[in-house]
Amino acid sequence: MSALSGKESDVAIVGGGIVGLATAREIVSRFPWASVTVVEKEKDLVPHQTSHNSGVIHAGIYYEPGSAMAKLCVDGARRMYEYCESNKLPYERVGKLIVATAEEELPILKNLYERATANKVQGIELLDGHQVQELEPNVRCLQALHSPNTGIVDYAAVGRSYARDFLHSGRGEIHTNFEVKKIDADENRGVELTSQRNETVKAKWLITCAGLHSDYVARLAGGAKGPTVLPFRGNYHELKPEYRKLVKRNIYPVPDPKFPMVGVHLTPRVDGRVLIGPNSALALSKEGYAFWNLNIKDALTFAATKGLWKLVLGNPKIVFQEIWRDVNIKAFVGEAQRYCPSLKVEHTTKGWAGVHAVAIDDTGKIISDFLFESGKAGRVLNVRNAPSPACTSSLAIATTVVDRAAREFDWKNEADILEREPGSASSAGG
Repeated sequence: MSALSGKESDVAIVGGGIVGLATAREIVSRFPWASVTVVEKEKDLVPHQTSHNSGVIHAGIYYEPGSAMAKLCVDGARRMYEYCESNKLPYERVGKLIVATAEEELPILKNLYERATANKVQGIELLDGHQVQELEPNVRCLQALHSPNTGIVDYAAVGRSYARDFLHSGRGEIHTNFEVKKIDADENRGVELTSQRNETVKAKWLITCAGLHSDYVARLAGGAKGPTVLPFRGNYHELKPEYRKLVKRNIYPVPDPKFPMVGVHLTPRVDGRVLIGPNSALALSKEGYAFWNLNIKDALTFAATKGLWKLVLGNPKIVFQEIWRDVNIKAFVGEAQRYCPSLKVEHTTKGWAGVHAVAIDDTGKIISDFLFESGKAGRVLNVRNAPSPACTSSLAIATTVVDRAAREFDWKNEADILEREPGSASSAGG
C-alpha cells in the first residue's frame, strides 16, 4: 500500500471490501485515463463482511424476479466462477439443498422453485425425501430444492485478488487506516476526504461502498438520511474434523419469507472445514462480533430509529429466538438437527462470528434489493445497500455501479475528462 501522495485522483472509493475493490478494478479496466484511490478505515483490506461469511457462491434462488439482486446474483455467480477459474482461486460447485421438514414449509419451497425458475437459475429441481437421502444420507426432509450450481469460495481471497488486479494497472492507490470523518463535495472543486487523523484525499468523483457503515458515510457525502443499516451478528460453529463427512454440500432450511436471513445451515468450506450457522441476532455495534460489544454512538442511533422498534415489536418471537440461539449452543445446533438429526452438540466446536448489514426504512421494512443513490453536487454515487449476495454479485455490482457513474459523471474519453477538469481553460468560461 502506498503512502498518501497528496495527488488528486480521478475517482476516490470509500471501502476496501469486496464491492469497493471490484468497483476500483472495473474503473481502471474500462477507463484507461482513470486513476483511483481506495480508502479503508481498517489496517487490512476485506476486514468485515467479505471475510466473515459462509463463503457460498449463491445461484440466485431467493430474490424477487426482475430485481437488481436477482439479475446481478445470477450474472455475478457466472462471472465469479469464470474469475476464480482464470485466476486459479480455489472454488467448488458443491451444490445446495433447501430442505422442507414440515408441511407448512412446502408452499414456501414451491415459491422458491418458481422464483429460481423465473431467475433462470441453472439445473434447479425439486426432490422428494428419498431422492435427498440418495444425495445426502444424513439429511431428513419431506422435500427439497436442489441447486447444483451453488458453490463455495474464499471471498477474502477473491477480494485481495481484485486489489492485486487494481494495483497492477499502475493507476491505483490503496490507503488503509483511513477512517473518513468529513466529505466535502463541490460541483466545481471536486471531492475532498478527511480522515480521523486529518489526512486528506482529493478526487474529481467519489463512490462510497462502506458496507456496515454505508448509511453513516453516505450522509457525510450529502446522501439521504435513510435507510438505516443495522448490524446483525451471526455466530458460526464448526464440525470437528472427524465429523466433516456428515454432509457433502450446502444444506439450508426453508427461510422465513418475511426476513432476508436464510437460517442456520451446514456449509462446506474450500479449506475442508464444515460450518454450522449463522444465527442472526441484532448487535449493539456496527462491528459487534461478540454479545457484549457495545458502541454508544451506534446504539443511540439504533434507539432513535423508528423502523427498528417497529421491526422488533412486530416480530418479538423471532428476535428473541435469535438472541437465545446466540447464547445457547443446544438451541443453535437444534436448528440444524431439524434436518440433520444425527448431528450432535458434541460433534461441534466453537467457530467465529460475522456481522451482516440489514437496511431498514422508517416503517420497519427491510430493504430487500441492492440500492444505489446519486449523491451531492453531481460528484458522488453511494452504494446504500449491498447485503448478501453481494460477494457473489460483486463483479456484476461493479459493472452496474460503473455504468451508472459513467452516465451520471459523463465519463467518456481522456480528452473529455481533461476539458471538464475544475480550473481547466475550457471550463473557466470566457
